[in-house]
Amino acid sequence: MPAAVDVIDCTLRDGEQTPGVWFTVAEKVELATLLSEAGVLVLDAGFPASSGADVEALQGMRQAGIAAAVGATARPVQQDIAAARKAQADEVFLFMPTSDLRLRETLGITRDQAARIMRAGVDEVLGNGMGLNIVFEDATRASPEHMARLVDEVCLPGEVSRLILADSVGCAHPGSMRALVRTLAERLDPAIDICAHTHNDYGLATANTLAAVEGGARAITCTVNGIGERAGNADLAECLASLTHLHGVEHGVDATALPRLSRLVERISGIHMAATKPVTGGNVYRHESGLHVDSMLKDVRSYEVLPPSWVGAERGYVLGKHSGTSLVREVLRRTGTATDVDDDTARRLLDTVKSTVDGWDKSGHDAAHAAKERFVATALAGVSPDVVVAEYHRIAGAQS
Repeated sequence: MPAAVDVIDCTLRDGEQTPGVWFTVAEKVELATLLSEAGVLVLDAGFPASSGADVEALQGMRQAGIAAAVGATARPVQQDIAAARKAQADEVFLFMPTSDLRLRETLGITRDQAARIMRAGVDEVLGNGMGLNIVFEDATRASPEHMARLVDEVCLPGEVSRLILADSVGCAHPGSMRALVRTLAERLDPAIDICAHTHNDYGLATANTLAAVEGGARAITCTVNGIGERAGNADLAECLASLTHLHGVEHGVDATALPRLSRLVERISGIHMAATKPVTGGNVYRHESGLHVDSMLKDVRSYEVLPPSWVGAERGYVLGKHSGTSLVREVLRRTGTATDVDDDTARRLLDTVKSTVDGWDKSGHDAAHAAKERFVATALAGVSPDVVVAEYHRIAGAQS
């Protein structure tokens, strides 16, 4: 396992591809700035060939003087690479499907044709003076023989910085991802880093990213809050917490920036996180259960392995249905109300807490749920098909 990994954030490109999500140019520059200030090394900042707004956003990031390298995603075709150059990208993420399914059924080309197209794309990027990352799209469903050939022909030292293995449909598991990285690492020049790009269709994006690092990957891609296509991508906060506290791997990112990043992406994406979301969720460092709180008040290690201070958060205790007298006493002590409370008084106070909960009206829960459903049905619904139909009739009418 490497001692350190490079972190590449994909929120600005893959995260924005979440159905119904879009960022303004100003929002992309704001997020890029915060990611860079947090210590993220490289940004997969957009797909300039698909959007003039992405060209403007990448140019804005350069003008803002952010420290992170600004990367652009591109296919191995001249127009995409020219758009990346126009956007003033530092690096290009040059992607090409590698599975036979994608090559034959989607693109209608052979492996030989794909290899030639990719080689031409590499030459075009290098000719434009940009850094190069090769992306094997759908690598987890691709032929090992075909990928080995591509490594030999397009992943050459001095030309390519990283080989990104994309689990594009989230079908890998930790064992298969670890094995894939190890297999290609044996063939790849050690000057080129292998990078994992995972999706969360089976809920394994973070686990697969960590498995790739265990297999020798020296770079990872993540998105803030794990947003992305379908079920999303590997979550930045989860990956960094696991690398730090479970594996002892350095990554150079300031973890105290993670909550702020999470809140920003919630706001600009419209996708809100569960209170139980690992690392940055609102309930992650809060406790209510009487037995848990009693143990925590004696030694926080009883039910806490990820210290809240790591992300700049504070530990919290909640009075509720499951509380015990230990928390009642702690509340009185912390508020300076009393330091010596007898058992009978503590139990009576606890009864008051529980009866208060029993008397609560939960209609607010229904209202909040309904509001969320309305938001998803409108703000995240995308453009209505009726817009396309109406515009077609307008154009057809004008031409007739």
